[in-house]
This record gives sequence, structure tokens and C-alpha cells, in this order.
Amino acid sequence: MYNILSEKVLQQINYFTNLVNRQQHNSNFKEKEILASRAQAHLLGLLLVENGLTQKDLSAKLQIRPASLGELVNKLQQNGYVEKRVNEKDKRVSNVYITEEGRRATEGAMKARRELVESIFLGLSEEEINQLSTLMDKLVNSIEQSSGENVESLRKEHHGIKEGSDFYGETNSH
Repeated sequence: MYNILSEKVLQQINYFTNLVNRQQHNSNFKEKEILASRAQAHLLGLLLVENGLTQKDLSAKLQIRPASLGELVNKLQQNGYVEKRVNEKDKRVSNVYITEEGRRATEGAMKARRELVESIFLGLSEEEINQLSTLMDKLVNSIEQSSGENVESLRKEHHGIKEGSDFYGETNSH
């Protein structure tokens, strides 16, 4: 159903995406975000919610290979954001804990992210944001269905987000 209005909306979406990327790059979020990668942020965010998980549990929850998780944990440990402790019940297993420095860095990045999101959607009411979210869900579902690809796989590739859940794995409420 190609029409001029659809073309205009697609151009608006592209321009909006470009503006958001520029805003992220130029904002306090960029300055305050000291985490080197999204994978690190996801791992630390998970530890804020469930501190002391085993590497096996972290690997499963983040949907990454154990070897990749090991590298990720080692980098975070070198930066002082996490520490590994031997599991008291099974000495062969290590549990990963977020440190105070990791907690501060993560909470600072999350605060900066919230400020960025608030500034982006400042001109919309809560009702308008809900409407936009509903419309975006429809567009995403339409594109996923027409792609011919495995939708679950696509969602997993995109920041490890599972269908029906948000960054923390909680069920979306819209």
C-alpha cells in the first residue's frame, strides 16, 4: 500500500532515528556513560536486579556463549565493576557480584539514559506516547512477519530483548 503519506512517515522515522543518535552522541548521556559496550551495560543491569548469579546463569539470561560471557566478566572485573567469588556450595562455580563502583557507574548511566529519553519525548503526553508505542509495535510486527526471518531470533539479536519483555526481562504493559 505505497502512497506519498507512507513515504513521508518513513522519512520522518529515518530523520527521527538520526536525531536520536545525534542527541545520544552530543548529550550528557554520552559523557556519563562510562560503560564500554551494551553487553557490559546489560550484564551490570542484570546484576543490579539479581546480584550474585553464576556465570552459567548470566550466560543463559543474556543469551550469550559462556566463552563470550567469560571475556565480558573479565573486562568488567579489570575495570573494577564486578568481582567473582567462589560459590560456597560448589567450589567449582563462581558467582559474579557488582561492586560499589559498578553500581555507581550503572546507576549513573541509567540516570543519564532516563534524562535522554525524557528530553526526547518531552513534547508528547503519556497518552500520545502509549499511542506511538502501539503504532510502533504494529509496524515492527508487520516488518517482522514480512521479513521471512525467524522473529524470535531477530529479537534476540537486538540487544537480547525477548518477545514481550523489556531490558530487565519484565513483561511489557502496553
